[in-house]
Amino acid sequence: MDALIDLFTSFSGLLSLAVIAFIFLMAVYFYRLIRNNVEREVAEQEQRERAAASRVSKPTGATLPR
Repeated sequence: MDALIDLFTSFSGLLSLAVIAFIFLMAVYFYRLIRNNVEREVAEQEQRERAAASRVSKPTGATLPR
C-alpha cells in the first residue's frame, strides 16, 4: 500500500506514471500507424493485381480476319 501512496504522491512516482502513460500512448500510435500502412499497402497490391489481370485479359493487338 505504501508503494501506491508513493506512486501517486511523490515526484518520482508521478514521473513514473507519466512515463508509463507515454509508453501506452506510443504503443497506440505505432499500432494505428502500422495498421493503416498495412491496409494501404494491401489495397494498392490488390489494385495492381486487378490492373495486371485486366491487361492479361485484353487482346494483344491481334486482328480478326474479315
